[in-house]
Amino acid sequence: MLELTTDQIRADLVNCTKGEAKRMNLPTNLGQTDWENLDFLGWRDPASTTIGGLALWRGDEVIAIALKATERLASNKQGMCSLCHTFHPSADVAMMGAKRAGTRGREGNTVGAAMCSDLACSLYARKLKQPRRVQPQETLDIDGRVLRLQTNLHKFVARVVDGR
Repeated sequence: MLELTTDQIRADLVNCTKGEAKRMNLPTNLGQTDWENLDFLGWRDPASTTIGGLALWRGDEVIAIALKATERLASNKQGMCSLCHTFHPSADVAMMGAKRAGTRGREGNTVGAAMCSDLACSLYARKLKQPRRVQPQETLDIDGRVLRLQTNLHKFVARVVDGR
């Protein structure tokens, strides 16, 4: 992934107002980010249990999306991230909602997906971060896992941005 700046992210938040974008807490450690191993930049607002976002390059443009997680319920169950297909204890998977871009979002239409709570899908797909749960046997190699993540990520982004 190519490097991003906070100015790029803030300017390219597609599903919130300029005021919301200005108030959004963005990552402060972008200079220390391992861009080479990311397919998207995901972050959670340290001041909120529910606010987060993701940013990525789609072609030659930056797309940034504000996310809102549902409150987690304590459970002994497990969940799977719909982007990277990593299994986690239920506390480590969150239903992330995103307002659709444009008029649809202003009318209250949203898109949701189960995602890793820490939004570290790129690291899980590359086996650079280990989840707290043992994973089922995977038939895909790391390149296949990364391709699956990228495919699922771009489908989610298309649903938010393009309404598909």
